Amino acid sequence: MNYMNMLLTLWLVIAMIAVPATFADDTNNLRSDSASVSEVADHLSAFEQQAADVSRSADDLWTLTQNHRPSRQSHAYRLNNLRDEVNAMGRMLAELEQMMPQASEAQQMAIERARPHLVALANETAEAIKLVRAGSENLSQPQYKETVTRVCRQADILYQTVETIVDYHNADDRLDKLEASHSGLES
Repeated sequence: MNYMNMLLTLWLVIAMIAVPATFADDTNNLRSDSASVSEVADHLSAFEQQAADVSRSADDLWTLTQNHRPSRQSHAYRLNNLRDEVNAMGRMLAELEQMMPQASEAQQMAIERARPHLVALANETAEAIKLVRAGSENLSQPQYKETVTRVCRQADILYQTVETIVDYHNADDRLDKLEASHSGLES
C-alpha cells in the first residue's frame, strides 16, 4: 500500500507541475495570436483609411466631370493621383494577404472581399486614364462620364465593404472583452 501511495503522490506532483506549464504555453500562444490579430487590425485600419481617401478622390474626379468646360490637365492630374493611391492600396492589400494566417475570421473576410473591388477600381481608373490620353474631346463624352461614375462606385463599394467588416470585427472584439470582464467579476 505504501508503494501505491508513493506512486499516486508522484503522479499528482507530476500533474501539478505539467498542468500549469501547459496552461502557460496556451496563454503564450493566446498572447501571440492576439498580438498578430492586433497587428493585422492596425494594417486593416490603414487600408480602410486609404480606401476612404480613394473614395474622396474619386468623388472629386466625378465632381470635375460635371464641369461644362473640363480641363484635360485637371482630369489627368486627378486620375494620376488616383492611380497612385490605388497602387498604394494594392501594395497594402498584398501585405494584408500575407498576414491572413494570423488574422481573425472577420479580418480574413475583409481582406478577401477587398481584392475584387480593388481590381475593378484599378481597371476603371485605367480605362478613364486611357480616355483622357486619347483626347480632351472625350471628357465631355458619355463614355468618360460613365467610366468616372463606375470609378466612384467601385471606390465607394471598396471603402464600405472594408469599413463594415472592420467595424464588425472591432465590435466583436469589444464584446469579447466585455464578456471576459464580466466573467472575471462573477468568479
